[in-house]
Amino acid sequence: MKKEKENSLSSDQQSAQMVRQAMKDDQGLSAVAKDIHVTVKDGTITLDGQVSTDQQMNLATNTATAVAVDDKVKNRLDVTNNKATRRCNNDYRNPS
Repeated sequence: MKKEKENSLSSDQQSAQMVRQAMKDDQGLSAVAKDIHVTVKDGTITLDGQVSTDQQMNLATNTATAVAVDDKVKNRLDVTNNKATRRCNNDYRNPS
């Protein structure tokens, strides 16, 4: 059981690193990637933080979903512009 938990943790860490790297490598996200916090627990990827536009929010979600393969993505990003802040609270799952 402990070994299984260690493997899961390692897999979660790898998924988080892959998502972070994919966001840094994406031209549309590279400037805001440092403001997006990626956590993975039991295969579920959660995105927290702030982005400036809906386009960046969608791109971050799509990037995480593409990397996730079978994992679930929870989008908890705030879209902040000069007028207002809007919190996203959506869950996504890759279609099988």
